[in-house]
Amino acid sequence: MAFSPTDQCIVLPFRAENRQPFNGTGLALHFLVGNVLVLHTGLKEMWFGWRVRKIFPEKALFQRYCRDAADQLDLVQISRSQQVRFWIYGNFSGSSARLHFFDGQTPDALHAPVDLTSSNDDSLIPFRTQLLKWLESMGRPLPTEQVQAALWPETISREGLDAVGRALEEFYCYSAYGGKDPLNVLPFKKAVAAAPESFMAQDLYGWALYRNQDYKGARGAFLTALRINPAGAGAMSGLMGCGVYGKDLEETLFWSGRKADVCRQDIQEAREAGRRRYDKVNK
Repeated sequence: MAFSPTDQCIVLPFRAENRQPFNGTGLALHFLVGNVLVLHTGLKEMWFGWRVRKIFPEKALFQRYCRDAADQLDLVQISRSQQVRFWIYGNFSGSSARLHFFDGQTPDALHAPVDLTSSNDDSLIPFRTQLLKWLESMGRPLPTEQVQAALWPETISREGLDAVGRALEEFYCYSAYGGKDPLNVLPFKKAVAAAPESFMAQDLYGWALYRNQDYKGARGAFLTALRINPAGAGAMSGLMGCGVYGKDLEETLFWSGRKADVCRQDIQEAREAGRRRYDKVNK
């Protein structure tokens, strides 16, 4: 069974087992998997951050889910209400994570979970390689031409994973539940300081600056992220947005097309969509 290009897949935050103290690692690994799946040409792009408030109406519910592995979601009901077919969820403990796969069209089907391991000195490449083998074993392989792009060297320590995850939670909460004040960029700076060669840290820092309308700073962070991971579709989306709000049509069109190329989508169609967004904002 292959993915349909119209199918969506949301990766939920991974939680620590046995009510352990909160650690950002599960959120960071969830973000890593999301950045791999965005390259899957059989899936429609879908980021968890777009649906946080729809899945968790209150901030406290979201934070409780991230902190308590016993707090379960009714994936049958949520899959129907959100009209999202596929879900990946799981727990982590130490250097390993157990992930599960749920198909909303066949909710009673059993899919074998996968145990993924990581270490501080392997750039999380074995972790992602095991993830791709798991998808392939279920008849849902990442296209061969996308595999190398999905295995960029993510240089990050345990402390870095924790810092990235905490920053990501801050970003989700601010984006979903709002606030009158600017987003606090300190957690994002801490993530970059803990993992300066991490795509995830630099990308998140870019999005924090973008959220605060610091488009010049965001552009620098996104470009640093792409130096680490040239196929970072999320950072390209950010650069496209910097072009829109910076009133730079050429930049908007370039990154619209570049992201489409990386994701094996129609480049001209993407550039046209980028132009429409530019014109809407700058009319």
